[in-house]
Amino acid sequence: MSSYLLQSRSDNTNNKYFYAYKRWERFILKQGGQSLPAKPIHVALYLTKLIDTGSSYSVVQSAFYGIKWAHTVQGFSDPTENAFVTNLLESSKRQPHKPKVKKEHIDSESIIELCIKYKDSDDIAILRDLCMIVLSFSGFLRYNELSSLRCKDVHFKNNYLEIDIDKSKTDQYRLGEKLVISNGESAACPYSLLSKYFSICKIESSSEQYLFKPIFRSGKRCSLIYKNKKLSYTRARECIVARLKEVCGDINIGLHSLRAGGATVAANADVNERCWKRHGRWKSDTAKDGYVADSLAHRLEVTKKLGL
Repeated sequence: MSSYLLQSRSDNTNNKYFYAYKRWERFILKQGGQSLPAKPIHVALYLTKLIDTGSSYSVVQSAFYGIKWAHTVQGFSDPTENAFVTNLLESSKRQPHKPKVKKEHIDSESIIELCIKYKDSDDIAILRDLCMIVLSFSGFLRYNELSSLRCKDVHFKNNYLEIDIDKSKTDQYRLGEKLVISNGESAACPYSLLSKYFSICKIESSSEQYLFKPIFRSGKRCSLIYKNKKLSYTRARECIVARLKEVCGDINIGLHSLRAGGATVAANADVNERCWKRHGRWKSDTAKDGYVADSLAHRLEVTKKLGL
């Protein structure tokens, strides 16, 4: 029964709430209180402490829902329903915070330039990084989706790739999704790069191994590790950002810059909105719109249509 109760939410949500609850637990135990079941006044004081120390609304919200989750799952009375606690959560939205600085988007030209630079390279580390970059950009992939890909999930068709996305942030019921990526014409063609990666790494298309794994070097030899272990977010970020900065310069980018960059290029190229929303696996228009940086030409189009 316990395992089924935990499955009422996605694994990512459970992990987020679990770690938020553990932070609350460390705080209240140090004060001599009780974490579960918690007293509403103690929870209210904890949220007050977070607000006092300048925590953002998202941190306070995580604490609130982490405590709620722990009590709900174990059948205890929910202290977050107390008026003090709910009002403090609302209050945290209205506290002055530093404005968010979004990561910059990556464009197609930068990726093509990078792939041209390494077009003759057979180094597995370089090839792995390039494949992760072009797949993230062309497939609008979140890193969790990219890192979870297994070799058997990639299918080479006549002129396109078909990729099975078994688990996604917005696929709460794990129904799966088939992502299609067209064959390209430049050095950054996802089909060609992935074919080369499969060939050089001697990857079997039916393998259960993760597609992108850590690499080891022994003398002049470079190879994927034998253990079936996915590449960590931290290491992937180091590798991909370092590669991109070779052509982009010292700009503020992260792994999500690729997903946002692909979505931005598609939107500004007037791709059918329903298709690119489905391609990015967004459930709402609000979610997808947050990824797109409208081009100047599209923004000027608004006033051009006014006929002044």
